[in-house]
Amino acid sequence: MEEAGEFDDDYNFRDDTPAGKDPDSRSPTLRQYHRILWSKPLPDGRPFELHAGRALSPYLAYEADGTEFVLGSDAITSSYTRWSRPKSLVNAIASLDEDQRSRYLNPPYTIGSAMIWPVRRKDRPTMNTARGFRLLIADRMDLTLECIRRHYAGEPWSPLADVINAYADYFELFEGFTEFVEFFHFQDLVTPDCDEVRFYLPFDNFKRSGTPTTTDEYVEYREKTLEFIEGRKRRMAEWVSEHHSRN
Repeated sequence: MEEAGEFDDDYNFRDDTPAGKDPDSRSPTLRQYHRILWSKPLPDGRPFELHAGRALSPYLAYEADGTEFVLGSDAITSSYTRWSRPKSLVNAIASLDEDQRSRYLNPPYTIGSAMIWPVRRKDRPTMNTARGFRLLIADRMDLTLECIRRHYAGEPWSPLADVINAYADYFELFEGFTEFVEFFHFQDLVTPDCDEVRFYLPFDNFKRSGTPTTTDEYVEYREKTLEFIEGRKRRMAEWVSEHHSRN
């Protein structure tokens, strides 16, 4: 196992990203943290070693048994500050008081909010794109995780079913939902038995937009996402401390 060097779970990836650029593609620290966290054995024991070239693309790559996956980084929580619809969301954010705006609208981008997804030219949209543009998901990781749970359970429909099915060979690497949750440190978003997802807002089986519709809902959503980020990055730091020789 390679040495991790300094792993700071509070590091803000915007700090080493050129002004106006996306940390998911331009932060060298974020790419290195992804390599540290996800280069580890798969559930069947095979090594999941990620490699990064000097160029920005491919971001990270995994190759085994003649199959290659190119993986891109994605922020999996959103404050919706750049969203211009739906109107109810825009109004909910506009109604925040100053303390709430300071807490919720521009948090640092830390490792607890970062994820990798597979990217293939022939399979569009990607998970990253579909999560952001489909309003039934609205960039929410809890709703994304419910779609992934349904895929592993063989349940026939979810708003991301077509995308997950297109990348089914990637999801097969992790064998099942529990293994996927544990591999990517999503334990704080599921019940202890991994049978159910813990949703940020009351769940109605994808009958409404995933965005908060009132200021109270927005506050509840942001509090739960911030709690999730803190719990997940703590799990990550503990894993790095246990599995790498330096941290």
